[in-house]
Amino acid sequence: MSGDEWIRLSGTLAGDDRVEAQESMLDAYPSLRNMYTTGPEGNTAVFYFTEGTATISSFSHAPEVIQL
Repeated sequence: MSGDEWIRLSGTLAGDDRVEAQESMLDAYPSLRNMYTTGPEGNTAVFYFTEGTATISSFSHAPEVIQL
């Protein structure tokens, strides 16, 4: 939520089991490195949308729909 707007995401997710994707996610959020590990035996999961919709809503204007 930002101001009087909020976003809702819907769609189909797929898992990305690549260690590079896991490392990239943890590099972006270094505070999580103490709790999560990467690799086949790790506890980090990365997902991405294969198709989806983002809807930006507000009480002051009509919804804006974006296809992902």
